[in-house]
Amino acid sequence: MMLRPVLLLSLLCLPSWSKEQLQKGLLERIIQPKVTFESSYLADADIKGSEGSVEVHKNRLRVNNEIIGLSYTHWAFSWDDLHALPFGDQQSSPITQMHAFKLNANLPFFINKKWFLLTSASIRSAFEKNTKDSYGAGLFSFASYKIDDDHTIQLGAFANYHKVSTLALPVISYSYRARQNDGLQVILGFPRTYIAYHANESTLFKLGIIYSQSVIKLSNESTIENSGFIEAKDYMGNIGATYRFNQHLKCEANILYSIRRDFTIFDSLGKEHSSYSIEPSIGLNAKIVWLF
Repeated sequence: MMLRPVLLLSLLCLPSWSKEQLQKGLLERIIQPKVTFESSYLADADIKGSEGSVEVHKNRLRVNNEIIGLSYTHWAFSWDDLHALPFGDQQSSPITQMHAFKLNANLPFFINKKWFLLTSASIRSAFEKNTKDSYGAGLFSFASYKIDDDHTIQLGAFANYHKVSTLALPVISYSYRARQNDGLQVILGFPRTYIAYHANESTLFKLGIIYSQSVIKLSNESTIENSGFIEAKDYMGNIGATYRFNQHLKCEANILYSIRRDFTIFDSLGKEHSSYSIEPSIGLNAKIVWLF
């Protein structure tokens, strides 16, 4: 359920324009709608401590501007050596697909030329088959201080609430030239870090890592845990490139590396049942963004 108000965060590093230019440029960026389709694949990887393994396909469709957005995500799982899995019935795939819907809203507020506040809230439903008890909420809030035209720091926190598990963590980051279209860009912090380089105004190369967490409702017939839940946490690294064809269309391609994937199983009452980890694996990601 990771919140990602990326454009609003990077707007903190805009150069010192006149008040009229800033307001006009900011408004255009905030209200501009876009559609994003993203597809990812992670290769087969063992469940730690067993010979059973899983590969994952994920597709996401998102429609948003920088104030409000709606997304749908679908995961498909393919399992090997079912008899060796430490969960399920060892005869059938423990889970074949999952779904998630998320609605989020962002509220930016410029205090002055140096200080900026952003609060972002979301509601989410993540489930295998049934939406009952699948709902959660997220809150992301931080204050940003612009040191100069190139350097900015951000401090805040994010929280993901679900009746089974609530996660609250700090947001700490430093950004360098995050809105420039030439040369080096850097964001260092948690939950997101990346280093990027503009070869030209159209081509961007990027190396990064991001942390995410979510809770998924299992089906009433789940062989993992009837009407239970899974909490998934992961650190995902990527290296790739983005190419902007024109002011409307850009495409991105990445090589992924799942540094760490952990998941915890809960029963229908929210009591922790067991925890597992998945070995690191490599994958691919492609993204198309259309701005109207």
